[in-house]
Amino acid sequence: MSDRLDKQHRYPWEVIELAVIWYQRDNLTYRAVSDKLMQHGVEVSHKTVFEWVQKFGEVVSRKPRRASRGLKTGLNVEESYVKVNGEWKYMYRSTDSKGNILNAVLKDRRNLASARSFLKRATDEN
Repeated sequence: MSDRLDKQHRYPWEVIELAVIWYQRDNLTYRAVSDKLMQHGVEVSHKTVFEWVQKFGEVVSRKPRRASRGLKTGLNVEESYVKVNGEWKYMYRSTDSKGNILNAVLKDRRNLASARSFLKRATDEN
């Protein structure tokens, strides 16, 4: 994307995109997506998820999806420091070899235990 669509939003694009993908791919309700994000450390209301799906649903659905094959080609884990609701947090996200976001979590503190738990959860799910 050359022009950022998420300029006025307080959450990073990766979190918004992941919520919309979960809603579209897994056929979850807005509350279920909100609860799933809460498990990953992101506090978002179901109304916000609804607004994200309405605003970004078409953009995310146009993005090419990864091929769902049984072969695991690779998993990348990235760590970044982002500002959410005026507070700085550490965001861990896992991506496949094509750059599709598989999982993301926000943490208040940066430590080895939280990074290891995220990596273990990411590899178990994929």
